[in-house]
Amino acid sequence: MYKLIKSLGFMAVLLGISLVSCEEDYPKSHIAPYDTELLAIKIVNAGADGKTVVEGTIDEANKTINFPRLDVETNFSALSFEAELSEGAELQTPVMDFSMDEETSDKTLILRIVNNKRYKEYFVKVRKRVPVYGADFEKPTVYNFSGDNIYSDYADAASTRCASYDGEHVLVVSRATQPHLLKVSDLKKGEINPILLDLTGVSGGTFSYNMGALSNGHVYLSSLSGAQASPLKIYHWETPDSQPETIANINVGSISGAGNRHGDNASYNIDENGNGFIFFGDNAATDFLRIPVSGYKTVDATAIKVLPSKSDATMVTNVYRVGNTDQYLWSGVRIPVTLVNESVGEIYASSIKGEAVAPRIINFNEERYLLVCTAGQGSASTATIALEIYDLSKGATIEEALRKFDEGDNHNPLYQFKLGGSGNGNALAQTDYYIEKDENGKDAKLCVFASRTGSGFVICEFPIKQEEE
Repeated sequence: MYKLIKSLGFMAVLLGISLVSCEEDYPKSHIAPYDTELLAIKIVNAGADGKTVVEGTIDEANKTINFPRLDVETNFSALSFEAELSEGAELQTPVMDFSMDEETSDKTLILRIVNNKRYKEYFVKVRKRVPVYGADFEKPTVYNFSGDNIYSDYADAASTRCASYDGEHVLVVSRATQPHLLKVSDLKKGEINPILLDLTGVSGGTFSYNMGALSNGHVYLSSLSGAQASPLKIYHWETPDSQPETIANINVGSISGAGNRHGDNASYNIDENGNGFIFFGDNAATDFLRIPVSGYKTVDATAIKVLPSKSDATMVTNVYRVGNTDQYLWSGVRIPVTLVNESVGEIYASSIKGEAVAPRIINFNEERYLLVCTAGQGSASTATIALEIYDLSKGATIEEALRKFDEGDNHNPLYQFKLGGSGNGNALAQTDYYIEKDENGKDAKLCVFASRTGSGFVICEFPIKQEEE
């Protein structure tokens, strides 16, 4: 018996040795025999002489490759790439065309690495070494009083239909509460200290106040004229602590061709000298009343004009001046952002739609932007309710800029901040902006503002763009 057990044990040892030997000799499987790993990459013909070599930075998680900015004399039409790759892998296109026009400073193309039937792709970004202009939209500072942090007056989705901003204050106009200002410096600290406007003599109209604006430290409110017999009144405050002055008391019924209801919207265009127009679009979108203002508080009632509108503009419509020109941008819920003259005569209708309203042209640090806020008008609206900024830097004029934007292949905003909220039949939206200067009077910070009924308001600040590698 002992001999049998001993024999069995000896056989087991032999079997074990045999198994180990077989395991060592068995060929290991290779899961990925055709790897497409990118270990390093460089451009080898940069610079005016075509001999400068620049190394790329690989972001494997996002599948992107970035290079240092290249001399503008580089032959961008035939950039030659060399890469360190997995065994057997190669660049599908080692020479790529990154040609750009003079107004374009960067371009992104797809680079493919192939190995047999397997491949991997990266987004390759090439940039010219040119002076850096504009705002850095990747570094916003946001003061949010919308969405989950909605300012209390906006909780009633029907009452607060207007707000304005001038860099120092935010004006909040609600039918349900007393119109007031909030100091931006307080808001930045998370403090709410309303400055109530003196309402002495503010009366009349379907609502005594419904719209308003800030302009160079001056404060305006306007009534809602719900019928031709109901007065359309405009009030002016020299400062937030002043008593109001009634600068216009308009009997709409006495104006030939005017619609029945004005004051649901208002577009204040008052320049640094206190001159300009206020546009009131009729609720039925049949017309605009264009009201001239001079010296901040003088209204010539004899010069009021009735101008045509479009039904597709709806009551959510605005007409804002382009700089110090005689051109304006007109917007509405179902019309695109449209360049018009001071009589709202169409010059060019852009492709920018999506309920983009309250359009403002901003010139900042040698670039030009379009600021809008999407309305989300009506319960069936599918618009993303947001502050949006578009790049209109290309083109010598606004018309040319809009055309170039339409002809381009990127129609996305440079920046978007979602205000939250849902489709709202009373949705009115406003925008404003302010540019901070440095000690030399140069642009230092771009501050933009958007407000929307039922959503709240937001202030977003952006520094100037700096060249970074």
